[in-house]
Amino acid sequence: MSNELAMKVIQWQADGSVGISSATMASIALGLKKPFYGSYFSPPSDPSDLTRCMKLVKAIPEIRDHFPVIAEICPNFAPILAHWDELISMVKREWAAGDSAPETYARMKQLLGEG
Repeated sequence: MSNELAMKVIQWQADGSVGISSATMASIALGLKKPFYGSYFSPPSDPSDLTRCMKLVKAIPEIRDHFPVIAEICPNFAPILAHWDELISMVKREWAAGDSAPETYARMKQLLGEG
């Protein structure tokens, strides 16, 4: 585990909102065997969760380097990570339009096999 990455994660935790899915990403990137927030690893389940993940990657871009290991350790996260740029573009567009991001939500459910 990189001390520099650990310090960035601590700063991100202090500055922003943390959810189970963003904590999953940060915890796995740090090499932890369980999440530091919540009791299980989980992908984002809605656009708000996705937005917390997006803010994590924006704050700590090197988290993206850990996408393969995140997908390996939390296989349910794999389809979200495989379509990351698509989903982030969708959610940004919908939030900017003042929507609750229904298209992003539908696409996430499709990718997660729930819709």
